[in-house]
Amino acid sequence: MKKTNLLKGLMALTMASVLTLVGCGQEPSTSENGNGESNTDTALNYPTKPIKIINPFSAGGPADNTSRILAHHGEEFVGESIVVENRDGGGGTIGQTAGASAKPDGYTLTLITSSIVSNPIFNEVSYTHESFEPVIMTVNDPFFLVVSKDAPFDDTASFLEYAKENPGAINVGVSGSQTVPAFTAKEFEEKTGVELTTVPFDGEALAVAAAAGGHIDALIGNFSGIESQVNSGTLKPILLFDTERSDLAPDVPLAEEEGIDLISGSWRGIAVPAGTDPEIIEYLHEAFKAATEKQEYQDQMVKSGIGITYRNSEEFKAIIEDTYNKYMNFADK
Repeated sequence: MKKTNLLKGLMALTMASVLTLVGCGQEPSTSENGNGESNTDTALNYPTKPIKIINPFSAGGPADNTSRILAHHGEEFVGESIVVENRDGGGGTIGQTAGASAKPDGYTLTLITSSIVSNPIFNEVSYTHESFEPVIMTVNDPFFLVVSKDAPFDDTASFLEYAKENPGAINVGVSGSQTVPAFTAKEFEEKTGVELTTVPFDGEALAVAAAAGGHIDALIGNFSGIESQVNSGTLKPILLFDTERSDLAPDVPLAEEEGIDLISGSWRGIAVPAGTDPEIIEYLHEAFKAATEKQEYQDQMVKSGIGITYRNSEEFKAIIEDTYNKYMNFADK
């Protein structure tokens, strides 16, 4: 696809900014940023080759689906092919290390979650959340408490009753050991006074497989990761940690409806290594934003059970800082 055709697509879907594309020989033009201020775009020799998105988690999980759907629809607006590379392990640290240390030229992106904040706090790694520059946030998914069909409980009341009568007997799977799902399990224990055994996995997909196979009793995760198992009857969501019921599972009660004051979920988005040219970051932001505004993208995300939430680069950075402050509170306990 020619870059001039890409420009037409971008202008139709993102009127807020005009992007200067490669090889067009255009003079610098003015555009407006999100604050209505005038900026001047300069010629940008980018991109000229395929772009890679590192997904630090296992294939088949919500993070993987998020990155692949965005990559598929983003190619039209970025102007080059986008490939997703799974580099899972270490609760995300292997892929995050690779993403943070990549050359800051806009050709290696990383699918980031809150684990870019928690991993450096609780593990010996070579990066911090400041090693990344956020491009766009695309997802904010609430967590469900999900139980196996063979577990001796099938709703919140029976879950809590069993947990109180059998301290530590319920094995709850989570993605990673120092992650939002793991902290949610800890908060759940604090709020309800029960004792659980938290079992960390390298990615939600592995936790889901373990629960579906009856190897663990329950898990905390996003609906996108459990939808097929819920439909087949091998897993059952019994509680939602959100402010309102989900259209994806309208019969599942909120934690607050069960007398539990707990709201929790996971955000996801795209980042580049710190030091990347701000013009490249803006280019990628506008291209991916245009992709997320496509009806086909939105339909595919909904079909995959993934909640869509857009935030720009600066808003995303503020969310990451808020997450850092929250995790530091956990670290101090």
